[in-house]
Order: sequence, then structure tokens, then C-alpha cells
Amino acid sequence: MHNRFISVTRAWAAILALILASTLSCGLLAFRAIHTHGLEYAFFVWNLFLAWVPAIAALLFYPHARRRPPPRFALVFLGIVWFLFFPNSAYIVTDIVHLAPKPHVPLWYDIITFMAFAQTGLFLAYLSLYLMQESVRARMGRAACWIFALAMLALSSFGIYLGRFLRWNSWDVLLDPMRTTRNAIVLANPFAGLEPLAFSATFFSFSLVCYLIVYSFTHLHGWTNRPPPQR
Repeated sequence: MHNRFISVTRAWAAILALILASTLSCGLLAFRAIHTHGLEYAFFVWNLFLAWVPAIAALLFYPHARRRPPPRFALVFLGIVWFLFFPNSAYIVTDIVHLAPKPHVPLWYDIITFMAFAQTGLFLAYLSLYLMQESVRARMGRAACWIFALAMLALSSFGIYLGRFLRWNSWDVLLDPMRTTRNAIVLANPFAGLEPLAFSATFFSFSLVCYLIVYSFTHLHGWTNRPPPQR
């Protein structure tokens, strides 16, 4: 097995940072609700909860993947949960469609609140994808892990389209798998219309660039620890 596993300390540092980001996001929303005496954007809290589901699944999947032999049922269950809920993390970015000037609340405050939730969702997505990618790399190699990451980002982008425009939920696959799969195949057909593929390709490009930036940051530690070149 590959020996490049993330230390527990580094993993918990990322988790605590994401808890802090979630607390800030909810705090901004709570202050807005107190000020306006309303719960206009309360759905952000639910969307943030859904964004945490794949992150928690990946955090539980990762240590199981290190074991020999790994508990197959646990890996299959956690893998399915992660796959179904993974699009919910980056989905929060599309909630910006609700942004509009409101009475009694400065627009800049809502922009910061929206961005706080969006960045938290993105970082939750990239943490969970990174953990799953590292698990794949440990068992199947570097090429396979990048194929996996690209495929998940592409499928997630299509899943976000289904959620934003068609109002599908992750659990629709479990409640009515045949109908959901059939409809998804129809929408993926390039002759059915350009919007699903155009949105998916655009969001995939956006999420891939963001993930590559985050991924590069995870490898800065080893680079900064190198001794300076001798003059």
C-alpha cells in the first residue's frame, strides 16, 4: 500500500477550519435573520448540512481504505453515500441566483454571506474529493486516481445541473432509481439540447481549476521544507 497517507493532525486541522467556516456562514445568516426578523435564506443551512454529508463519508471512508483487508461493506456503503451527495457540496455556489437587493439589508452583506456559504461548500467538496482520490491512488496508482477525480468532477457538474434546474435531489436515485437514471441519460444526450452539456462543461472547467489550485496547496509543505539552494 502506498505510504503517503494524510496524518490525523493535518486532517483534523482541515476539519476544524471547515467547522469555523461553517460557523461563520451560519453566524452571518443568523445575524441577518435577527436584523430582518425573518428566515428568508434559511435554506442555506440545509444546503450546508448536505454539503457536509460527503465530507463526513470521505473522512470515514479514508481510514477504512488503509486497512488490509478493508471492510468491503463499509467501503461500499460510504462510497455510495459519498457519490450520491458529492454534488451537494459545490451546489451551494449556484445559490447565487437568489442574490438580489433587499430592503433593510445592504447588498454587500448578502454578497459576503452568499460567498461564505459558497466557499465553505467548495472546500468541503475538495476535501472529500482529495481524500477519495488519495484512497484510489493508494490502491490503483496515480493515473487511476486522476481519472477518478476528473470523472467525479464531471459527473458532479451534471448532478448540479439536475439539482439547480430540474430540482432533483440526491435521494431521488434511491427512491426511484430507474426513472432517475433514464431521465439523466436522456438529458446527457447532446441532441436533447445544449444547455445541460453547456452548463456541465462550464461548471466542470470552473471546479477543475479550483480543485487543482487547492490540490497544489496540499503539496506546498514538502516544497517549503526543502533546504535553500547553496550559493
